Amino acid sequence: MVYERQHQLAEFTDQNLKKSTDNISANFLAINKKVAFFGQSSQLFEALKAEDSVELRQIRLNIMNSFQHAEGVRLTPLNKAKLNLDAALPLRFSELEMIKATETRKVVEPEAVHLAQGWRLNFALPIPTDASQPVAGTLLITATLDDTFAAMTEGLENIGKFTLFQKYTGGQHQLYSAGSGNFLPAQTREVPGTPWVVEYTASENILKGVQTNWVIFSIATSITWLLGIAIGFGLGLFIGNSAERKRRIIEKTYRRMGQTTPEEIAGSSYASLNADILDIRVEDEDLLGFEDEPPPTHNALVVADEAPVKVVHKVAPEIFRAYDIRGLAGSQITNEVAHLIGQALASEALDLGEDTLIVGRDARTHSPIFTEYLVRGILSTGCNVINIGTVATPIVYFAVETLDGSKSGVVVTASHNGPEYNGFKCIMNGRVRSEADIQMVRQRIEGGRFYVGHGEERRHDISADYIDTILADVALAGDISVVIDAGNGVTGKIAPKLFEEIGCEVTAINCDLDGSFPNHGPDPTQPANLVQLINKVTEVGADMGIAFDGDGDRIVVVTGSGKIIWPDRLLMLFAKDILSRNPGADVVYDVKCTRSINRVVTQFGGRPIMWKTGHAPMKEKIQEAGALLGGEYSGHIFIKERWFGFDDGMYVGARLAEIVSLAGESLDSLFEEFPELPHTNEILVSCDDKMKFDVIKRLTEEGEFKEAKITTLDGIRVDFPQGWGIVRASNTSPNLTLRAEANTNADLHDIKALLTRELRKIDQALTPKW
Repeated sequence: MVYERQHQLAEFTDQNLKKSTDNISANFLAINKKVAFFGQSSQLFEALKAEDSVELRQIRLNIMNSFQHAEGVRLTPLNKAKLNLDAALPLRFSELEMIKATETRKVVEPEAVHLAQGWRLNFALPIPTDASQPVAGTLLITATLDDTFAAMTEGLENIGKFTLFQKYTGGQHQLYSAGSGNFLPAQTREVPGTPWVVEYTASENILKGVQTNWVIFSIATSITWLLGIAIGFGLGLFIGNSAERKRRIIEKTYRRMGQTTPEEIAGSSYASLNADILDIRVEDEDLLGFEDEPPPTHNALVVADEAPVKVVHKVAPEIFRAYDIRGLAGSQITNEVAHLIGQALASEALDLGEDTLIVGRDARTHSPIFTEYLVRGILSTGCNVINIGTVATPIVYFAVETLDGSKSGVVVTASHNGPEYNGFKCIMNGRVRSEADIQMVRQRIEGGRFYVGHGEERRHDISADYIDTILADVALAGDISVVIDAGNGVTGKIAPKLFEEIGCEVTAINCDLDGSFPNHGPDPTQPANLVQLINKVTEVGADMGIAFDGDGDRIVVVTGSGKIIWPDRLLMLFAKDILSRNPGADVVYDVKCTRSINRVVTQFGGRPIMWKTGHAPMKEKIQEAGALLGGEYSGHIFIKERWFGFDDGMYVGARLAEIVSLAGESLDSLFEEFPELPHTNEILVSCDDKMKFDVIKRLTEEGEFKEAKITTLDGIRVDFPQGWGIVRASNTSPNLTLRAEANTNADLHDIKALLTRELRKIDQALTPKW
């Protein structure tokens, strides 16, 4: 018996190790096959041979969009590879060596490399792959390893410790480890077709599998022995077995009633059941429902114990903001958090009758991996995914409006925040999420209330449809020259092409996608971030310049003379244009906008409505009022006339080009109609997320603002006859936001001094730098 048990342990260990290496090998070969497919492109061969940088850039983007594992793609013409140690995905000596070897058609094995982002896998191919032709260059793809790591333990959870190593001459590197175990000595096995080896150390849980086989062996031995026993003993054994099955039924009954130990059963008030239950035929056991419960079926809802409520998953509460989910990447927003958010949003979608989520992402360095985990979470609920790749947030909104099969979506982005942030914006059943909805997502995560199922993912490129739809709507009456500054954000992928298609002469700056935002920050409402655009507009003599934020839903405009047109003034120009065709229409604007909007909208026959700041509350108000136009000082412009009503910087820019071309005047001339009052830009005062709302509360209750009209719609806005000022808690960052406007510079100075005084009464550190 001892020998058989040891044999079973060894056999199970070998089976588990083989399954792990087979899982990895299958995953690795699938990635390798996809890389080889890209290497067969004749278009890539021609572009490398011609050293066509424009075509190579487009091919690179196509590969990135169609290959979910790709984190970096480098297409290098022959003998042009150079060290680049400062890039997000650096070209180091190891990558340079791979390229040089590939150029001579040496067989180069894929190699795992350790980068700042973690372990990644480099594949290098000569182009063309046909060895009968001369090499024109190389394709180097850097892929994520998360799926490979996950494959290592797929179906092998909780049975021991699995560790993946990469071998090299003289040693090995540990790439990944999962699980725990020290029950048996470690065993190793090479992964076929790779430089990798898996080490497996079994845990005591392996005994569960071994015990089953050992029991079968024991039963078989006992049966052989029983054949030699007298028939009378056989009858007695049958009776004993029947009694044993009945005993199991009794024990299951008591377990359902809450008694689980022999002592509890003996003292149970249900002991009188013994006599009756023994009369149940053993064939009737299934009727009592005592068979093991089946695993969750497709879209089965798993709900944590709610009495009392337990926190199943702990997440930072401050990332759940007024209308999206946003926080510091790596600490507040992690792979695990992205997975949980995917589970929660998908479960919410399923509750709303939606079985598919549209998913897109911006160009931040961590967005691909967060998207991968988000998608995994969505699929684990049985909800499907339409992955539209790296796109601007408005294109996700466009997809929700136009694609069949779903009116819900989520985009991985931190919008205008710096490169250290990331987050998630979502739409459910055609509606943006309110603050209450966002908090419900948090509560669902903490309670572990997720569906369980198996969803399917498909990819879809919608960018061409987006451009075609705008082309069918916008018509220019003359030549317009425009400088586009994407700030290295995601609009750089599509905005230059869009504006060329509608007939503009385009000069593009900072349109290479780089989520570290190396040239300036991704927030165009900060004047320092517009310096390059202003310089380029005046240098080339363009009619106007357009700056987008990191995810493309905001816009700030610069005139031909280099003057910044802040979005609240831009809103006035659009109000005049749209109201000329739609008299009586509503125009919604946020609490930070100039008070001149009220006068302008009324003057051109519209109804002005002041509302809360934020794309979610603004969209809700626009839908509620049936408004054709809305806008915020922060750069969000919502156009419902001829469009869908969501905030879209690129569409707004196209409509502006149309207005300028039809007017036949310069942008500077058009804005002479809307005089600019002395004002401040938006001022940020650092304030902890947990404190900022308390500061607003105290300012409202304790502030001394004399004869001012107080509005507490969003923060506190104080209006005087000579001007106004506002202090509010930012919905997207740990800051207070301030702004002021007045009839004269002297009045503006007084309002700034008043706001500063009242803030410093609460905390001396709250001193605005006007």
